[in-house]
Order: sequence, then structure tokens, then C-alpha cells
Amino acid sequence: MDKTNLRTYIRKIFPNIQLKHPLFYHAPAGIRFELGNQKKVWEKEYMKNVYERAYAIFSSLHDKNDDLLLCFKGKHNTHKRDEEPKIKKYIKTKFSKQEIHLVSESERNEFFIYCKTDDLKHKLLIQSIANRDLHIQPSLEEECYIINMNKHTVFHLYDDRGLDVVSNNPLALKRLQQQFHHWIVDIDEQQLYEQKRVSR
Repeated sequence: MDKTNLRTYIRKIFPNIQLKHPLFYHAPAGIRFELGNQKKVWEKEYMKNVYERAYAIFSSLHDKNDDLLLCFKGKHNTHKRDEEPKIKKYIKTKFSKQEIHLVSESERNEFFIYCKTDDLKHKLLIQSIANRDLHIQPSLEEECYIINMNKHTVFHLYDDRGLDVVSNNPLALKRLQQQFHHWIVDIDEQQLYEQKRVSR
């Protein structure tokens, strides 16, 4: 998929979604999940809980043969040559030659790469994002939005506190809402029902 087709796909499938943080508030239908526990126990058990919740949500949402588009948002004026090794470390070796597309050159450059769910080192990626603010390695400074081209959803782990899953279609989120109801952020749950039209 070239740069032009990428833009066309995103406009067509996600006309009302902006790939920006906080993603939950920039989409017509979405769920915000809490990953960390309320007690904020900052040690191995805390991070283990964060990772395991994120792994569970990711695995429930994405089948192994789903087509994914990964959008990495780097800093302004970030060069492709600098971002490429950071991005490709999360793709299995057989995809090491997969082309990375620089799509947006606005406030923060957007880099896209295609892969299958099974070709993504999703646990390493999840750990790297969750560790971002805690000075733990591995760590990834760039924001990452995982677009499922089959289910038309976007998965965004923003840090160790939580993650958003959004779609233009509330029905695409129904299974997650039922399966992980007890992890939905309380403050957003009423908005989930009233504004985003996901039924109880």
C-alpha cells in the first residue's frame, strides 16, 4: 500500500477518527480501559498487571491473520532513517524489508508500516509503550496506533495507566465491552453508553 492509498484508506474507513491522544475523545465509538491498579504499587507486580491486561485486550481484539497498519508518531522533523530501526525492531525478521511510509509531515511526523498480527512482536511493543514514563527498558518514545484493517478498529496504549480502543462502528467494540467490562474506566463508562451508543 503506497502513501496515496494509505491516506485514502484512512479517510474512507475512519472519517470521524483522529489519530491523536486522547484517542477516546477523538472517535465516535470507543472504550477506555484501565491497566494499572488503583493502589499504584510501583514495582514488578504493578507492571506485570499492566502488561497482562494490555496483552489480553490486544489478543482478544486481533486475530493472528488480521491485517494491521501501525502508525508511529515521531517528533516534528523526525527523519525516516532515524525512525526505521526503532519501528522495525517490533516486526519479526521476515518483515524487515517491509517499507515504512512517511504519510504526514505536520506537527508530528506519521510513519506507517503494514504487517499481520502474527508478524508483530506485540508483547515487546506493549512493554515498550507502557514503560515510557517510568524509566524502564525497553521503552518507546513515539506514540503508536494499531489499526486493524479487517475489524476497522484502532488500538492505542497511551502509557501504563490505560489504553483506548475505538471504531466508527460501536458493534465492533461490543465483544471487548462485554469481556473486559470490569476494566473500563469508571469516569468514561457513562459517556461510553450515552454518547458512543454502545449498549449495556
